[in-house]
Amino acid sequence: MKIFTDAPEGMTVVQNAFIDRFMPHANGEFVKVYLYLLRCADTGQELSLASIADVFDHTEKDIRRALTYWEKQQLLKLKLSSDGTILSAIFLTPPSEERATYVPAGSTRLSGQNQASAGIVKTIPNADKLSSAAKTQDMPTRARIKALSEQEEIRQLFFIAEQYLQRALSSAEQGDLIYYYDTLHFSPDLIEYLLEYCISKDSTSRHYMRKVALGWAEAGISTVAQAKQETNLYNKNYYTILNTFGIKGRAPATPEQEMMSRWFHELGFSIDLVLEACRRTIRQIHQPSFEYADSILTNWHELGVKSMADVVHLDAQHKQEQAKPADRQTSSAGSNRFNNFSSRKYDYSQLEKKLLNP
Repeated sequence: MKIFTDAPEGMTVVQNAFIDRFMPHANGEFVKVYLYLLRCADTGQELSLASIADVFDHTEKDIRRALTYWEKQQLLKLKLSSDGTILSAIFLTPPSEERATYVPAGSTRLSGQNQASAGIVKTIPNADKLSSAAKTQDMPTRARIKALSEQEEIRQLFFIAEQYLQRALSSAEQGDLIYYYDTLHFSPDLIEYLLEYCISKDSTSRHYMRKVALGWAEAGISTVAQAKQETNLYNKNYYTILNTFGIKGRAPATPEQEMMSRWFHELGFSIDLVLEACRRTIRQIHQPSFEYADSILTNWHELGVKSMADVVHLDAQHKQEQAKPADRQTSSAGSNRFNNFSSRKYDYSQLEKKLLNP
């Protein structure tokens, strides 16, 4: 099958909108998978979930998870068979700043001898229009940013932000502030407090600030008083987590704050579940590790854990899995009259990891 692409030979074209709007907020491994598929679009190379997994030393489940993530971001459109097999994936171009809707750029087709994993990448110029399921991008257009930037209230907001940051704002940062104002409907006072709060946490990262803003929006926060109450609550939670890890006498570092913010805002976990993940981290590796706790919580999120009751249910399933090989060994040992050696010792730490990385 012929492969078509609008890109010059030997080049992979990545839209600026993808880099500016989607890449900063995505898991790095998901970004790698997206770029790799984009790279393969003009090669005619046979691809499969297994072959992609081999390139990145991941599992096929990891690759499927990445594809599903980009579908949720409206950058891929997956076609599934009745048994859940991925048959094709349409690349959707990130919108330009003037355009607020997504348009197709090409497709990745997964098919072949084994449709569960085999496939071929294909780019289709001038693809048909998207279905009505495509969502409107919520970032303000360039025209909207320009119009609002001329308002005195917004110019004053830019000035205040530059005073906090001690430098001029980039166009992307101006767009973020207008997004908070125009789309999230934050007041200038609330945006100013957002700046103050993030800087007090030693973070001027656009990614971190956006995460905080989206968390406030989801919580229905519309005033500075509500934001202060929310941040005080999370500050208390952060120090509770540090104490559970046995970390005393210091504030959480910025990467730790960002990770804890993700547990509460993005994954939606209660403090009880987060603390349970921390306790399991200490029991498992005998030292505090935000990364290890994050792997537990991420896995629980993927498994749909919402409460401690769900965790108890997973633990029960895990114990059943542990018991199966032991039962088989006992049965085999009882029927073998030459059993003159000690029974095999199972590595329970490895079995525990099955819960964390099924």
